[in-house]
Amino acid sequence: MRTAHAVVPAALLALLLTGCSGTSDEPAEEAADSPAGAAEAVQAEEPEEGLAETGAEGAEEEVTEWVFAAGDQITVELTLYSEADGGRSTPVYSGYRPSVEFDHLGQSVACSVQLPADVSPFEPGETHLVGLECAEEVTVHVDDPGFVLIEGGKENGEGEAVFTDM
Repeated sequence: MRTAHAVVPAALLALLLTGCSGTSDEPAEEAADSPAGAAEAVQAEEPEEGLAETGAEGAEEEVTEWVFAAGDQITVELTLYSEADGGRSTPVYSGYRPSVEFDHLGQSVACSVQLPADVSPFEPGETHLVGLECAEEVTVHVDDPGFVLIEGGKENGEGEAVFTDM
C-alpha cells in the first residue's frame, strides 16, 4: 500500500543524513534474536494545531519510511543484470558486498548480500528475494523503495525493498 509523503522535521532529516558509525553496541546474542528487518517505522507527523485532521478518530498513522540500523537485514527483490545488459559475467554468493545506492535521499552504502539457502549461486540475469545487511543506517521511503547495485563504478543490478508488517 502506498502512502502520501510526510514532512520530516529538520532535526530528524539532519540525523538521517548523518547516519551512524556502522558499529553496534548491541551484543551479538541480542542481535541474532531480533527479527530480520527490525526497522523503526517513521510515521507521518501529527497535524499542527488548528489544521483539519484527515482520517478516522483512533486510526493508525501511516508509515512513510523505514529506518534500518547498521547490520539489520532488509528484505529486497534483487535483479542482477546479465552480461548482455552491461552487468556481471560471473555469479555472486552470500557475502557479496557491492555499494548500494538507495533512491530516497540518494544514500549510498556498502551492503552484504545474504542469499536464501535455495539460491547459490545467484546468476546474472536472475531475480531473487534476498537480504541486504548494510554497514550504515539506511532510510527507505515507502513511496521510493528502489535501489541500484554499484560495483567498480558501474550498475550491476537493481531492486526494491519489500515491506512487511513488523
